[in-house]
Amino acid sequence: MIGAAGYAVVDVETTGLSAGGGDRVVEVAVVQLDRSGTVTGEWCTLVNPVRDLGPQHVHRIRAADVWDAPSFADVAGALAEQLAGRVLVAHNLRFDARFLGAEFRRTGVELPVPGLCTMRLAERYLPHARGRSLRACCDAAGVPLLDAHSALHDAHAAAGLFSSYLRAAGRPEPWLDLLDEAATTSWPRPVPTGARLVRRGEGAPPPPLPSAAGPLAPGDLVVFTGQTVAPRDVWVDRALSAGLRVNRGYVTRATRLLVAADPYSLSSKARRARAYDVPIVDEEGFAAMITQLTPASGASHV
Repeated sequence: MIGAAGYAVVDVETTGLSAGGGDRVVEVAVVQLDRSGTVTGEWCTLVNPVRDLGPQHVHRIRAADVWDAPSFADVAGALAEQLAGRVLVAHNLRFDARFLGAEFRRTGVELPVPGLCTMRLAERYLPHARGRSLRACCDAAGVPLLDAHSALHDAHAAAGLFSSYLRAAGRPEPWLDLLDEAATTSWPRPVPTGARLVRRGEGAPPPPLPSAAGPLAPGDLVVFTGQTVAPRDVWVDRALSAGLRVNRGYVTRATRLLVAADPYSLSSKARRARAYDVPIVDEEGFAAMITQLTPASGASHV
């Protein structure tokens, strides 16, 4: 007898590609489907990763957006309730499952993952697709993808894609064993904390940033953090050419300025800069400050 509630289609946005390293989830969404492929619910939140946000040009999440967001540990219980008893579905399941598994493991929970990958299933159900990306598969299946690299929109797109597979597969589904496994797996249930979920555009505004407190002078020590638009080495060269000193390692009380890809960065450098009242500026602000400097000798790395 199949007792599974259906499917949980998931998508995560992350700070990078290394789930086993230092990268973290910054947004997670779940779209629930019943066995016929009908949407029965959705769940989504931004996640404060307590570090810099990585390639922000991809996921378009700013540090200010997650300033007031819960940590993964805060929402692990609520997320587990969304997944329990369902077959996990994702486009590139290996990626999403790896990150979810790593995040749950940090909370002391081992995630059971009986799952299906809409990317791999495309070989069977979308042989005419021009690629295996979510965009290519959605185009081939006639499924709208409204806002790529937004976890909730990507999860809805993958859910629409999987629903088309369900219609093509008919009954009984080729993955009845996974439905059985999901129904009978004993899921660990972290206790929900009641943390407020935060979607894009809904977080409380962060506190104002301190001003740079006057112009830079030759010999001032600057530090960089985050994935800046211009390559880091370009900024380091410009700083040295302007007579500044550059510390590639960490922020100290002697640091005059932290240049951040995002001024509200949650990186350890940014947190230490705030603790030391070191001003933080973005690339544009730093560019304006160094134009006022005359190139000087003796510039160095620290």
